[in-house]
Amino acid sequence: MMTAAQSHFAPEPVQEVVHRRNWGAWLLSFLCLGLILAVLRAGIEARILDPELFVQYLFSEQILIGARNALVLGSLAMVLACGVGLVVALMRVSGNPIMASIAAIYVYFFRGTPMLIQLLFWFNAVPIMFGEISIPLPFTDIMLLQAPTTQMVTPFVAALIGLSLAEAGYMSEIIRTGIQAVDQGQQAAARALGMTRAQVMRRVVIPQAARIILPAGGNQYIMMLKSTSLASAIGYLELLRIATDIYSSNFLVVELLTVAAVWYLVMTAFATGIQTMLEKTFPLR
Repeated sequence: MMTAAQSHFAPEPVQEVVHRRNWGAWLLSFLCLGLILAVLRAGIEARILDPELFVQYLFSEQILIGARNALVLGSLAMVLACGVGLVVALMRVSGNPIMASIAAIYVYFFRGTPMLIQLLFWFNAVPIMFGEISIPLPFTDIMLLQAPTTQMVTPFVAALIGLSLAEAGYMSEIIRTGIQAVDQGQQAAARALGMTRAQVMRRVVIPQAARIILPAGGNQYIMMLKSTSLASAIGYLELLRIATDIYSSNFLVVELLTVAAVWYLVMTAFATGIQTMLEKTFPLR
């Protein structure tokens, strides 16, 4: 017979934990899977894609050139957008009402108008507005550069300018958010040590803000790679433009669009890999 002390310390019976089943999630999963299988079956039965021709064009020289051009254009445009976006973001947080207003107008305009319209503007309107580009050597009559604008503003240049300025409007807000997320106490302490405002920004704020804006900046780079397809509207030979030119002559629309989609997926996978590596190398904490 158990004493009172023994009964007090006796282990309680183990109760089995029963997890509640989420039938709604399972039902939704099966519906999505069924929809995907139905679309695949419809495509196979309709024979909209010839696998042999798809593989043939996937690694064709013209398609590879288009993929390379899209990658180069997107990467250069993102680098320029980060530079311009940093300047605009610093203007927004400068405390100068005139500079802050100019930066706010810039962000509002370039985020509020479609990127395609901006590309068409740079390619068509600028040569009309400025007939010739002239850059003289200071204090002399020697011209470092003098050429018609139509020769200077090529489809590549117009696409690079348009994509960079449009993306800078988004990057400036991302950078501004990262700057404002840095603890104000660190800035005050750095100023107390005798650092100038520029030194505080360069040595204290921007290195920490860069870690904060890295995930959103990586997403914007992925969006930029896909946005290079808009350059096809002004004749730049990027991936979609070359695919369009090919299927305009052989009418293999689905095969060529699928090839272009695969290469865009490859480029975004490349960008995602870089983003993941940077986030592991420079974690927030």
